[in-house]
Amino acid sequence: MKISTYIFELLQSQDCVIVPNFGAFVARNISATISSDGSKIFPPNKELSFNKNLVKNDGLLINAISSNENISYDGAEQKIINWVKRINKKLEKQRYIEIKNIGSISLENTKYFFIPNQNSIFLKSSYGFNSIDSSQILRRQKNIYNSYLKYAAMFIVFLSLTGLFTKSYFDSVNEFNKASYAEANLEIEKKIQKATFNINASLPVVKLPIRKQYGSFHIVAGSFRLEENSLKMISQLKHKGFIESRKVGVNKFGLIQVAYNSYDTVEEARIALSDIRAKEDINAWLLIKN
Repeated sequence: MKISTYIFELLQSQDCVIVPNFGAFVARNISATISSDGSKIFPPNKELSFNKNLVKNDGLLINAISSNENISYDGAEQKIINWVKRINKKLEKQRYIEIKNIGSISLENTKYFFIPNQNSIFLKSSYGFNSIDSSQILRRQKNIYNSYLKYAAMFIVFLSLTGLFTKSYFDSVNEFNKASYAEANLEIEKKIQKATFNINASLPVVKLPIRKQYGSFHIVAGSFRLEENSLKMISQLKHKGFIESRKVGVNKFGLIQVAYNSYDTVEEARIALSDIRAKEDINAWLLIKN
């Protein structure tokens, strides 16, 4: 699998994917958008940008390659190093590169300019939704509006014929409600006057929960720049049965890390990681943090 494919797949579940010694692709959720000429409507997606300053390895991309191709960490790292060399060489020679499914990067006077691929869907929930021709919606709205006017006119005539009956009916209902409300208040006042209070009753025992202590070995499900995205991931994991899922802090890049679970020993964590990679997400990885 190509490096660009790994980046594309990781961006569907992560807010940031760092390519060591090259840069980071940062994603931000956006609502549905309209093309500049107003002719098309695009489904909700992730807005992609490129940050040349984020180059330190966070292990995410290397772990994904290592797990998927069943190679060592060093072997996966070397694949990325070779890919970065080819990309940089092409940029120096042509001043422009196209990264499949991600976008294009151009180099002008030592400055990098990134244009994301408009046809790629980075938001899983938008899969299957294509862009819509806005003229079709306008035609449909016009037809609905004309039908609405016809039925609205008929409805107004109907209301004029039934107006007197409706007013009489609701007046009767209001009078009945007022009488019932007054009767209910009178009954409540009688019961309050007869009520007695036992102030000598023993107080209930209050049990204070003790915060659970978590282990130092965490299986990470994702890293997120926005708090709402991390909470959404925790909710999804708990719905799947990972009831101990939680945030395990913020990494050095300012991304909130969410874990499936935390374990006391590295042996327990490795067994759980193997099971999660097989059943849930091959990109899950192990974080050691107190």
